Amino acid sequence: MSKVIEVTDQDFEQEVLNSDIPIEVDFWAPWCGPCNMVTPIYDKLSGEYENFKFCKMNVDENQQTAMKYGIMSIPMQMFFVNGEKVDEILGAVPEQTIRSKVEEVLNKYPVDESGKFMKILTSWTENNKKYSEKFKKWQEKADSLGDEAIYNSILQAAQEMEKSNARLSQLLNEFLRKI
Repeated sequence: MSKVIEVTDQDFEQEVLNSDIPIEVDFWAPWCGPCNMVTPIYDKLSGEYENFKFCKMNVDENQQTAMKYGIMSIPMQMFFVNGEKVDEILGAVPEQTIRSKVEEVLNKYPVDESGKFMKILTSWTENNKKYSEKFKKWQEKADSLGDEAIYNSILQAAQEMEKSNARLSQLLNEFLRKI
């Protein structure tokens, strides 16, 4: 039994943009041969993924949303996460291509709490490392400010953050080894 949800202009925002899990929307029309070729694939995949939502929208009956997203050719599959379009597939493609795209979206935008935690922590440590390196380069060029007390306090705080980030990275690696 298919779990593919038919969406309309009226419920697109609620069903797609306000969803708390990643979504694929298949923009299609009944007269479109290639669209009819991929329908069974989405029916199949919709029964396999619990944390991924599959929808379809008839572009003939829902022209407002189709125009908003610039649908010029069908089938067009768009992927949404947190109300934003994150990817797309144009045309009738094999099941493995669609499955790979679904997996890619799920890996990039995890839905389970552990995955979200990992994503946030990884992003945090990577960004802190990047900015720490930029700060060190700036620090070497800005030695003339070394007399000011506030400047010294900032340098000390930055060094403490660097140590904390190193510890966070270490804990993240330990966490990854355990899961």
